[in-house]
Amino acid sequence: MTDQLNMTEIMTVVQNFITSDGQIIPAQRDFYRILRDKMNHHTGLFNEPEVELLMIDTRSEVLELSDEDYDAIHNVVMERFGLNKKLEEEARLRAELVEKERLRKEAELKARAEAIAQAKAEAEAKASAEAALRAQIEEAERLVEEANQRAQAEEEARKQAEEDARQKEQARIRAEEIARIEEEARVKAEENARIKAEEEARIKAAEEARIKAEEEARLNEENEQRRQEAERLRLKEEQRMKEINEAHQKMVDDAIKITEEQKMEEERRLALEIEQAQKLADESRRLEEAEAKRIADEQSRIAEEEAAARMTEKEAKDAEDAARLAAEAAEDAANAKVIPDLPPLDE
Repeated sequence: MTDQLNMTEIMTVVQNFITSDGQIIPAQRDFYRILRDKMNHHTGLFNEPEVELLMIDTRSEVLELSDEDYDAIHNVVMERFGLNKKLEEEARLRAELVEKERLRKEAELKARAEAIAQAKAEAEAKASAEAALRAQIEEAERLVEEANQRAQAEEEARKQAEEDARQKEQARIRAEEIARIEEEARVKAEENARIKAEEEARIKAAEEARIKAEEEARLNEENEQRRQEAERLRLKEEQRMKEINEAHQKMVDDAIKITEEQKMEEERRLALEIEQAQKLADESRRLEEAEAKRIADEQSRIAEEEAAARMTEKEAKDAEDAARLAAEAAEDAANAKVIPDLPPLDE
């Protein structure tokens, strides 16, 4: 946890305090100016102890500043350090909650995996017992079948001679029917393959059109977000310049009330403070523009990576589909029936 602030944060807190009631007391202005100079030349850290030492050193040089005003300025700066610490503590607590939730989910997944493994072991044990029982039943059936076959062997031997002649004629008729059926199956398979290829081509074209439409919609949305961000930065800059001009006008109005000599001195101070405020505004605007450009570049890079990832995924899917079709074709070829020629008729 850090307890440091940067110079801009500290000086902004002091500036907001001394201008909060609409006018700047000369002693407060001197305190602000001397404190800013000391911070500009400070080579250490802007942590709470060192900033407090700088404020005490400045207080010793501005004796016109009342103890009440100094204590108030001191308190708002120290409160800013306390706010930083509180925000960092809240971030740490949120990180701890996320880690606890992750550990809880991991424990749930582990328990679920153990339950699945136990159920799988019980299912395997049950399947093994059922397989042993089926083997016993099959063996008993086989013995019964062998007894029936031996009983029927003599009867079948008698009928075999008559059956041979009949089977030869039936085999010839069946071979002709099988040849006709196979030709019809081949024609139907070719038609199905053509229809399937046309459907896959239509689905592929529709998917490519959908991906293209989604990409165009996403790019349009990102462009609109960048436009809105640029508009927000422009309005914010206009508001900042308006506030600076109003503060300058108010200081000018207040300066009219003082003597001529004080007026010249005040104008010099005002010019210096306006220049400093303008520099701070320019630097802030430059940082915001740089951040906006970085965000736009990052969004563009992410869009390119997502497009490349989608293209890679599409190519992988096309390759997988091609491999699947090739495997199905090979399987169909392997499963095709081969009808042997019939033996010649006995003369």
